[in-house]
Amino acid sequence: YWDYGAYFSDNNRWCFECAWEVANKVGGIYTVIRSKTGVSVNELGDQYILLGPYKEFHARQEVEEEEFSYAHPLGQAVQSQREKGYKIVCGRWLVEGNPQVILFDVGSAAYKMGEFKQEFYDTAGIGAPHGDMEVNDVTVFGFMVAQFLADFRIRAENYSD
Repeated sequence: YWDYGAYFSDNNRWCFECAWEVANKVGGIYTVIRSKTGVSVNELGDQYILLGPYKEFHARQEVEEEEFSYAHPLGQAVQSQREKGYKIVCGRWLVEGNPQVILFDVGSAAYKMGEFKQEFYDTAGIGAPHGDMEVNDVTVFGFMVAQFLADFRIRAENYSD
């Protein structure tokens, strides 16, 4: 049933897809995500938002930057994260369906990596090696996304457009 998100919008339902390969070609997952964006937008419309890391080289080629309205919970949540010092780029991914994307620059939150790793250990008992850049980047990305989603949820609970 493809109504371009009318049902989901009317019921304040959202679908966030989070992946390291959103607008960031690294391997096969990029192809999988790209292959389903058209169908996802047909069904969910602008209630479908992809979350990924900001990689300037790829973003410049694949994303048309576009800000969310500050009156909208997405715009408010993005602004709230930016006020923490996080660099976030919003726009439309130039693939089938032109889904909305929110890209998080992990470098802008790297100063909190120690805090994030400590919370990860205290909460889940999982340690992360200090010098592993991939682990560091994914840890920071995960915490940035988690904070964004928590903030968005609070703002979106009573939203209607």
